[in-house]
Amino acid sequence: MMRFVRWLFHLLAVCSFWLMNPWQAHSQPGRAWADSLLRTMSTEEKVGQLFMLTAYSNQTENDYQFLQSLIERYHPGGLIFMQGSPEKQIELINRYQARSRYPMLIAQDAEWGPSMRLQGTQAYPRNMTLGAIQNDSLLYQLGRQMAYELRQLGVHMNFAPVADINNNPDNPVINDRSFGQERFNVARKALMLSRGLEDGGVIACAKHFPGHGDTGVDSHVDLPVIPHSLERLDTLELYPFYRLMDVGIGSVMVGHLHVPALDPTPNRSASLSPRIVQSLIRDRIGYQGLIVTDALNMQGVTKYFEPGEVALQALLAGNDLLLSAENIPRSVALILEALQSGKLSQETLDNHVRRVLLAKYRVGLTKWKTLSSANVRAELHRPEADVLRKQLYEQAITLAKNDRGLLPLGDLDNRRMAYVQVGGVKENGLVRNLRIYAEITEFYVSRDLPEAEREALLRQLAGFETVIVSGFGQSQRRSSSYGVTTGMSATVASLGTSGRETILVWCGNPYALRFFGQEQATVVAYEDVELAQQAAASAIFGGQRITGRLPVTASGIFPEGAGFQVRRATRLGFALPEEVGMDSRTLAGIDSLAQHYLGKKAMPGCAILVLRGNDVVYHRGFGQMEYQPGSQRIDPWATSYDLASVTKVAATTLAAMRLVEQGRLNLDHPIGRYLPEWNGFDKGQITARQLLQHTSGLPAWQPLFLKTYSDPQRKIIDRNRFRFESSEEFSLPVGPGLYARADLVDTVWSQIAAIPLLPKGRVRYSDLGMIVLGKLIERITGESLESYAYSQFFRPLGMNRTWFLPGEKGLDTHCPPTEADQEWRQCVVKGYVHDPNAALLGGIAGHAGLFSNVYDLAKLGAMLLHRGGYGERQYFLPVTIEEFTRKQQANSRKGLGWDKPSSEGSGHVSSFASEETFGHTGFTGTCLWVDPREQLVFVFLSNRTFPTASNKLLLQENVRGKIMDQAYRALAVYRSGRSGAM
Repeated sequence: MMRFVRWLFHLLAVCSFWLMNPWQAHSQPGRAWADSLLRTMSTEEKVGQLFMLTAYSNQTENDYQFLQSLIERYHPGGLIFMQGSPEKQIELINRYQARSRYPMLIAQDAEWGPSMRLQGTQAYPRNMTLGAIQNDSLLYQLGRQMAYELRQLGVHMNFAPVADINNNPDNPVINDRSFGQERFNVARKALMLSRGLEDGGVIACAKHFPGHGDTGVDSHVDLPVIPHSLERLDTLELYPFYRLMDVGIGSVMVGHLHVPALDPTPNRSASLSPRIVQSLIRDRIGYQGLIVTDALNMQGVTKYFEPGEVALQALLAGNDLLLSAENIPRSVALILEALQSGKLSQETLDNHVRRVLLAKYRVGLTKWKTLSSANVRAELHRPEADVLRKQLYEQAITLAKNDRGLLPLGDLDNRRMAYVQVGGVKENGLVRNLRIYAEITEFYVSRDLPEAEREALLRQLAGFETVIVSGFGQSQRRSSSYGVTTGMSATVASLGTSGRETILVWCGNPYALRFFGQEQATVVAYEDVELAQQAAASAIFGGQRITGRLPVTASGIFPEGAGFQVRRATRLGFALPEEVGMDSRTLAGIDSLAQHYLGKKAMPGCAILVLRGNDVVYHRGFGQMEYQPGSQRIDPWATSYDLASVTKVAATTLAAMRLVEQGRLNLDHPIGRYLPEWNGFDKGQITARQLLQHTSGLPAWQPLFLKTYSDPQRKIIDRNRFRFESSEEFSLPVGPGLYARADLVDTVWSQIAAIPLLPKGRVRYSDLGMIVLGKLIERITGESLESYAYSQFFRPLGMNRTWFLPGEKGLDTHCPPTEADQEWRQCVVKGYVHDPNAALLGGIAGHAGLFSNVYDLAKLGAMLLHRGGYGERQYFLPVTIEEFTRKQQANSRKGLGWDKPSSEGSGHVSSFASEETFGHTGFTGTCLWVDPREQLVFVFLSNRTFPTASNKLLLQENVRGKIMDQAYRALAVYRSGRSGAM
């Protein structure tokens, strides 16, 4: 019954293929063209068509001339191009085709794309990585993309996919070139990739028949033996090839493998075996496509035959194309002798040549056209190729172990986290992305990790609850333990059994997992490349879905098919613009705008971030902290800017929103209820709503710092109030090396209370109002604004680069200076709040004082964009966000605390921003904007006030608005179809 079902499946597959696949359907025009060429060819030319010669594009002119002479003399059917460059390959193809009497089939080994052979081309994941992916349609897309790139390079045939089942961890030559060990998975992946290639106009090739996976010998250096029974071969190794031949793949490559169950002849390679090539593939299976030998210069066959004899034996076995044969003159001569002796019939020769010619017809070689190398690099790196490559690495990420659902990590505010890297370089995609998500302490140790170093490391890690470990120096070979050292595996084991939450990130061969397993969570990224590392970091913190499964068994703990699934992203991730509906070239226009305004000295430097949906699509730093040469360059993660008035929303308004939700703050109650000492003033009747709407009657600003001079004309500060060293009495940090009496806060507060009110109702943007609101929040919560914002928002959101008073915390090296203050503090203000009134309040105030980087503000923006949810928490009810961010009054653009776009189109936000947009700008040259309609978050941070706040070019030329415009243009261009997006 099973045989009947298999026969029926085979029949249906073949029938459906003949109806829809052009690669083997012998169309009448194609047959007529092939036969007409056959009739014009001499016997020598026909024999030449059976050879595919090896070509390089990185050799000398003498080498090129030698190959050209072979082409002119022997008329080969094709060339296989090996190492070189895209431009030189195209140049040589043009040259060789022009010298060939018949158009040649150009082939390449491009298992993971042209980069397998050519410099400067796109490197796609290895097959083992692809084997972990559950969305097989991505492999079809990969096949189509590879086909596009190969056609740009003049290639008609790709010796891929590898259909071998790698069920032997000792395999030295297939290994990660295989999709894995499970036959159905291998067959599906190979089928989808090959169909993509062939739909894209490139002949695919299933290799290495009958299966090179279960061997410990490399056929490049010897002849491997596959000792299994016919039943085992038929149900395992041969299965993917059956499937591919059933659906009519364009070609099959026969490997240099000795398979006694199929041909017991001693030392007889499958590639030279009539029983395997002719009897099995051609007769029993009924395959009608091209049959190609593996390279005939490999020692798996040359070890047992003289040069020339190998080619003859391969042809007599039934192969159509003889790949990379040695000694072409001798090979041709022996084949001609076989024809004369009757060992090879003319009919058989014609059938082989006809199949080669039909393949040429199908790829459009009836009329060969000269290729152009102009812009070939750009064509090989189109945005859709970048998107696909990124998606492949992301969807391969496998969570092979996840005890107690440890990942994605939650409760970031209650974890002390360490990152331990064994070997490798300090700056890589993994650690750079880990830093973005949370505060981690980094440890870098040697690959060998001897016992003394290991014990010292474990002592240093004693205070950390969560440890992320990665190892570098990976290898594909079991003989070198896949790059795992004894010290590395012992360290992971010690951490995993110590009670700490231990997470292993392995960016290498999954067979290496056999050396691990005592860690609580295991993330497999498969390859030591930037994209895989970035994806692994995002997966740990919930920045992306996790769907991969192990394609091979590493151990009992890590069996084939293992993989815990994470179905949705909960924190911000990273995407290429085309993935989220934006045009990358247009978005990249931000670069030139930023550089233009740096050149005009609108600011010394800046950091810019654009987020769409859940993903950061643009994040870059420009310029330096100061104008002077050699100043520290801007790193968008490491650099925390003085946010100025963005503090009003990023700390004070958020706190008010939380207290309103909790019922602890009523926006319409007089603030005297919360600040009883103000009941004796007219300000006691102001409401929190009026403070947030800037309608309280408080003036915009008062230069309170002027009252601290002992001599205002000479600008000498009062030494009774300030000291240049801190002490118990002088403990209030005002600026670098400047401290005020602790009671100065009460003095400032009294001064604010005494300021006369202006008529209420009119909108007057007021710093003083937000100072009052900050004080009110501290009174309700019983905490400082700093402490409350940290505990409620910054720490749980993972805003680990957001601080008040970084200068006091020793973090001022991360902060660009905001002004060379000649007015009051008489110093360069760096790591301390720029606003002088906020400085008088100790650097922590409701209107200013917060420092942050672009990623932390993006997290905050993402939380608001996603209606209050981020990570594992719900920070606000959607209705609260809607209420605070909507326009409140007809005569004002403002929300509650939040600013809004102006109906008059003022320059404080993009002219394309929707009316739903909310955010804020800061005096120092900063902004945060959130557009729910377009699902955009825009962050711009700069220190335009350095060295002097009188530099208003950033404001006058609306630099922030212009740069934000570019994000909206990127949306519009993508939607218009002018983008090259998929």
